[in-house]
Amino acid sequence: MRISPRISFTENIILQCGNEAFETKGIDLSLQGVKVENNYPEHCKGEVKVSFELGNQPVTLRGQLYRNEKKDMVIVFKESPEKIAETVGKYITNKIYESGHCPFCEYPIEKTDRYCPKCGMYLDFSSSNVIKVINDFKLGKIIEQLTEKEKESIVETEISSNMEMIGTNEKMKEVFYLIRKYAATDYPVLIIGETGTGKELTARAIHQKSSRANKRFVVVNCASIPSELLEAELFGYEKGAFTGADRRKPGKIEFADGGTLFLDEIGDMPYNLQAKLLRFLQEYTFERLGGTETLTANVRIIAATNVNLKKAIEEGKFREDLYYRLSVLTINLPPLRERGEDVVIMAKYFVDRYSKEIGKNIKGLTKDAIDLIRTYSWPGNVRELINVIRKAVVLTDKEYIDAEDLDIKIDSADMENISNILDIRKHTERLEKKLLKEAFIRTRGNITKMAKLLGISRPKVYKLLEKHNVGEIHLK
Repeated sequence: MRISPRISFTENIILQCGNEAFETKGIDLSLQGVKVENNYPEHCKGEVKVSFELGNQPVTLRGQLYRNEKKDMVIVFKESPEKIAETVGKYITNKIYESGHCPFCEYPIEKTDRYCPKCGMYLDFSSSNVIKVINDFKLGKIIEQLTEKEKESIVETEISSNMEMIGTNEKMKEVFYLIRKYAATDYPVLIIGETGTGKELTARAIHQKSSRANKRFVVVNCASIPSELLEAELFGYEKGAFTGADRRKPGKIEFADGGTLFLDEIGDMPYNLQAKLLRFLQEYTFERLGGTETLTANVRIIAATNVNLKKAIEEGKFREDLYYRLSVLTINLPPLRERGEDVVIMAKYFVDRYSKEIGKNIKGLTKDAIDLIRTYSWPGNVRELINVIRKAVVLTDKEYIDAEDLDIKIDSADMENISNILDIRKHTERLEKKLLKEAFIRTRGNITKMAKLLGISRPKVYKLLEKHNVGEIHLK
């Protein structure tokens, strides 16, 4: 998968290897390095310096010289993202816009497009932040572990250094499309999704792709702050506004001036405070608590909720006028159980990430573990997946994490789903025992209920209980 462009580059290059210098010619150029003609001595290896002209500007960069299996010579740049952005990145960006076409899909582009309108890939590589994202993009290592089907599905994956926002199915592609579109405006955005689906990550992505990216992104969780303090937290307060207010304190709205304010769990905002927020959304003016001075702030509001706001409106808990003001632009985040193979791809990534963090050499997941991950409903979504994988990485002493290492509490719906989809007889004895133990605990040893839950006969339940020495057999 190519996530940065290559362009034709036929300039002369001076290659400095130790105390020697050779002249060669470039073949093509990318953010990672330059391919050159193989016309210099074999003993020239390792670290080198390359000098060439980029748009009539002389540039010298440090690099590493490699000869691949086809005997092509490639110099991989060993410079900071900042230096790559201001030299190679700026040059490639200019060439892309001069061509008038996306280098990835050939779709026509304008000079104002930061991303391709069709494939969504980056077009502007003159920012060090973009270079860092590409450098941190670790999907290459993950792809090596994937099946051919998974490799095919990941070709259009969203470019993100944060794998919690990976998306290979149509629902997530729609989310990424809306993020790019909404980032170009200053209208409020309402993000709707279950707990753990990545609402704050989505809000940050909108902010980072917007013209406010170099300003503050401020988060306020409306559910975690007592209702009597939330107004002061948002709008600030004057000295003497209440007991303990011994000085003036600006609120989060003032702090976010010029940037983005993310209001998480907006459905938990007190009803009387909703009117003050609505006024700010309409006029961008407000007063601090206990104050009389009218203040203004240039803040974009992004709100998120995991509750049904329309139902809250019917119950008189949420203002209808505020809802329509907030939901000018809406993003519905799908739960992890509706995101297809994303859960497996992320699980493999998190195993690699957390095992490296603690110095372990865990190679991946067994088939049984992958099957369990794929069929579990993940009520806690991505957050739950991260916690399960992190715990398994810490506790296991094996090279591969298997099903019994995953601390997954299977309920009756998941148990039935697993027995129907996976067929317990085709799986290893460890997974068989884990499912049996879960069923025994759930039904308190009721054989009839266990048989129904596992999708097998009563005699089979007896055989499995005896085989695995699980609990006591209750004849009911």
